[in-house]
Amino acid sequence: MADMDEDGPMPAAAGAVDSDLTEETQDFRFLTNLSQTTDHPTLPRRGEKDFEPHGSSSQQDTLAASRAAMHDALSYPRVHAPKSNIIGIFDSTSGETVIENQKGQHFRTMGKADFEGKMRLLPEETLYLLERGNLDVRWPSRGEGNLDGLPFSLQSAYTYLLGLLDLTLERYTVYAGLKRSGYVVQRGPTWYQGDLDKDVVDPRGPEAPKRESVYAWMYKLLFETKPQPPPPLGPLVGPGLYRSYNDIYRLLSIVPYYDPALPTARETSKTADRFKPVGWDSESGEPPGLPQLRPSFYVWKPRPDFKKSSPGPPDFRIAVVNARETDFPILEQLDGLLESVPYDPPPKGMEKQTYQKLKHGYRNIILAIVDQGVVSYIRLADAGFGKEMLYERQSRVGGKRGRARGGRGWGRGR
Repeated sequence: MADMDEDGPMPAAAGAVDSDLTEETQDFRFLTNLSQTTDHPTLPRRGEKDFEPHGSSSQQDTLAASRAAMHDALSYPRVHAPKSNIIGIFDSTSGETVIENQKGQHFRTMGKADFEGKMRLLPEETLYLLERGNLDVRWPSRGEGNLDGLPFSLQSAYTYLLGLLDLTLERYTVYAGLKRSGYVVQRGPTWYQGDLDKDVVDPRGPEAPKRESVYAWMYKLLFETKPQPPPPLGPLVGPGLYRSYNDIYRLLSIVPYYDPALPTARETSKTADRFKPVGWDSESGEPPGLPQLRPSFYVWKPRPDFKKSSPGPPDFRIAVVNARETDFPILEQLDGLLESVPYDPPPKGMEKQTYQKLKHGYRNIILAIVDQGVVSYIRLADAGFGKEMLYERQSRVGGKRGRARGGRGWGRGR
């Protein structure tokens, strides 16, 4: 039904300077094509707006007809095509939906088959397919109550499925948005709050040094100066012979920096502490006081050879944050979140691309911050700014044929 303020005349705003055209009343009579029964329905075109209400009867009749067309379009029944109709029985014991006959391409990336060959859908998968109109969910027919065999409406599905198996509205909003964009989305191993011990990180030792040629090794041995600790007194760069500016810059680099390529404490531990959640106090044996963040979803880019049984490493790991209940994660929480993902250094070919290496990082994760249905994605990376020695980059000098480009401002060469 229309709101009460829509039925009254709209007086013109005197002295209005700024106005948002998207907030003006639209002409919804173009939606009448959707409510009419035709063999070949077409997409309607957008209508025109009346920007200045003048209170005439003609304009009021136009607005009334526009609202009526909008209401008719919204009340148009949504039906399932007989060929693609899929019926699922909701299992209240497990919170999953059981499907005996699977149809369509959705089940290539969704659901999990049980030992009887039936497909089982999680609550977010059930709600997504029901919202799209590809699934008809019904209560089981057991003869135990008034809900036997009744279908789920979209409103009742939202009411009943949200909250099952730790599914929140924020998590479903992120899941549905990614699925509509074409990504393959699955739950992460640390979906439940009690499964923080499942974020096991494989052990990793220090990286082996790169192999160098004999000529490079001889050049470093003869000409390069070994780094020395800074003197306690006096200038950092003392008098002497320096063969390049790199030796001087190395002497000026006295501030220690963080190296993300080094293995973390969990990756080097060989005891049972490696299986405890990140941030766990090993001495007291108590869990951390701050709520730990973990990836809620593993996301893959769409590809034709994707298999649910062996999906491979995910392309993205996404952690969901409710902006209305929690603040932005602090440094300790972000540190524990990045330590819970595997080591992912910049790929080969980025040695000379400093910006791309810093953007990729050595560990990365995506935060999906949900603020009342609006999702903002923030990518966090464990970048190694201290590892990028800008003074060692070789700048390109000269133009074509080895000659420097001249012109105004370069002088006459006197």
